[in-house]
Amino acid sequence: MKKGVLLVSVLIPLFLISGFFIIQATEEKAVPKESNFYEKSLHYTNKGFEYWYSKEQGGLERLTGIPFSRLDCTRCHVKTCDTCHKKEVDGKPTYSLEPARAEEVCQSCHSMDTLEKAKKNKKASGLDVHFKNEMKCMDCHSPREIHGDGTPYNSIQQPGAMDTKCDNCHSPLPESTSHTVHKGKLDCNACHVRNVPTCYNCHFDTRIKENKSVSLPLKNILFMVNHEDKVTLANFHTFVYQNKAMIAFAPAFPHDVMKEGRQCKECHNTQIIKDIKKNKFSLLVFEKGELKNVEGVVPVLEALKWNLVYLNYTEGKWIPIEDPVEPLINYSGYSSPLTHEQLKRLEKAPSD
Repeated sequence: MKKGVLLVSVLIPLFLISGFFIIQATEEKAVPKESNFYEKSLHYTNKGFEYWYSKEQGGLERLTGIPFSRLDCTRCHVKTCDTCHKKEVDGKPTYSLEPARAEEVCQSCHSMDTLEKAKKNKKASGLDVHFKNEMKCMDCHSPREIHGDGTPYNSIQQPGAMDTKCDNCHSPLPESTSHTVHKGKLDCNACHVRNVPTCYNCHFDTRIKENKSVSLPLKNILFMVNHEDKVTLANFHTFVYQNKAMIAFAPAFPHDVMKEGRQCKECHNTQIIKDIKKNKFSLLVFEKGELKNVEGVVPVLEALKWNLVYLNYTEGKWIPIEDPVEPLINYSGYSSPLTHEQLKRLEKAPSD
């Protein structure tokens, strides 16, 4: 009897202790890590850079062989609500829509020269029509774009990622020959965006060694690609790394919108189109240390030979690479080159 009592007195505490750990483990397993749909937003993940850089998407990793994780691009993330919504009230932090709606918050990451120009002089010529009229970023962009909706989009160019469209406000469009002819075929920015900043010869060696970007600008030149079944403007970037090169195209919408659209003759039957047809097109020349490019609208075609000069950046000087290898080509941002049928339409004179 004493042995039975002793056994029970020993087993009961053991059962109690083991039960405690079982309950504790069950509770810990049952409570998931807190998360929210903002953590899948592009502001949080900044996935666009990584996605288009990857070799799987034909990006720069094919040229460099360097994983994205080894670059410093990961710093461009908005990891906390404080970044956009924090406001000091009586010396204490609080959340507010006021700083989020201010241009300064957006400008701190999305630097826009056109916005700075409008702030300095609202009456200056060539201002973006929206900034000239003191519109704010959130007048066009939606909270869903900013905060996400739980869908892990690859980039802003992925269909469905953005809500902002010109016809959200400009509908129906004013009647005009251009709107009738191009309806459903041409993105608004192809005619109404003044300029697309374009960098030539981004020297990736300098980025890796010195964490510094060096490149040359191309001026007054616009490239056109297909995106979401429409012709749209694209930026054009060339990269150089260890004497190898890549040309990359991606849809672009710089905030440099003009009310008046381009004239037909700026795109159709131009000298650029004629030179392309005759296989005599030359995008640029590099002479005496200076880069000079053609000006105008350039259709991006899959078979087009760009015949570019590629440069190394050494001791503050640009030095041409002798006998460069054929560059890699990348169409990112869910874009594709124009077709030969589209080129034929551009070959026609406006009067046709």
